[in-house]
Amino acid sequence: MEKQDYIEETKKRLKGKSQEIFLNQIERYYNLKENYKPKKHSYKIGDDVYLKKGTLLHGTYKNLDGLNEIIKNGLMSSWFIDARETKYPSSVGVWNLQKDYYLKDYINFYSGGTFWYNNPDSGMKDRIIPYNELKDFNKIIDNLYNEDYHMWGMEQTKEARFMPSLVQNRVQIGIIFNGDTDIVKGDILALSISDEEVEPFILDKYYDKFLKDRQNKDAFFTDRESAILFGVPAILIEGILVGRDYEKDKTVLDKIKELLPNAYICNLDGKVIVE
Repeated sequence: MEKQDYIEETKKRLKGKSQEIFLNQIERYYNLKENYKPKKHSYKIGDDVYLKKGTLLHGTYKNLDGLNEIIKNGLMSSWFIDARETKYPSSVGVWNLQKDYYLKDYINFYSGGTFWYNNPDSGMKDRIIPYNELKDFNKIIDNLYNEDYHMWGMEQTKEARFMPSLVQNRVQIGIIFNGDTDIVKGDILALSISDEEVEPFILDKYYDKFLKDRQNKDAFFTDRESAILFGVPAILIEGILVGRDYEKDKTVLDKIKELLPNAYICNLDGKVIVE
C-alpha cells in the first residue's frame, strides 16, 4: 500500500477528531520516512551499547522474516497488515525507555519477573525483580513475611516474552529505534488523546478496562510501553539486538548487516558484535 491508500482506508474507518489524529500520524510517519537523516553510530566491536531515555524497542517473533518485513514496509499496525490480533489494532507496541540505560542492564532488568504482593490493609503493590536478583528470591519473600504481606505472585515481564531475553530463545530479533522524533505524539497510552478520541483505536471488548488502566499504569499494564498509531518507519532503526542463536550464526548476521548497513548489531550481553 502507498500513502494515499492508507489515507483512504483511514477515512473509511474513522470520523471526526479521531480521523484527524490518525491522518496527522500518517503525515508524521511519511515526513520521517522521506526526510529523516540517520546519524552514523560510533560503536566498535566490544563496546557496551548505551540507550537514551525515550529509545523505542520492538521484538519480532518472526525473527529474520519479521525484520525483512519491517525494513520493507515499516513497523505497521495490524489494521493494515496480516498480523495477530492485539488490543490496539490501530497501533504498534514498542517499549519506551523511561530512563537512560546500558543495554546490558536493561536486558537484565526485563529478563526478570513482574512481582505482585498484597497486604490486607495497604493493598496490592508490584515491581520488577531483575534477572540477577531472582537467586535471592527467598530473601524477598522473608521480607514480605515480616511486613505481613500474605499473598504474592510473579510472572515473566512482557519484554522477556516479546524481546530477545535471557530466559527464552524463541525471539531472536529486537529492533532499536530512535525515539527522539514526533512519531511518539501518536502514543495512545499517553493521556494527550482524550477518552472519546481514543475509543475507535481500541478493541471494543477492552475499551472500558483500557481507560482505567492507562490512568493507573503499573508494572503489568505497563508503565514501560507505548502504542504508536499507524506505525514506526524503518528509517529510525539504529541497531539490532540478537538472541543467542543468531549471535552464533554468521550467515544471519551478514544478512542483517546487508539489510541495515548503517545499524550496529549487539548481543544479550549488551555488547556490539557487528559494527
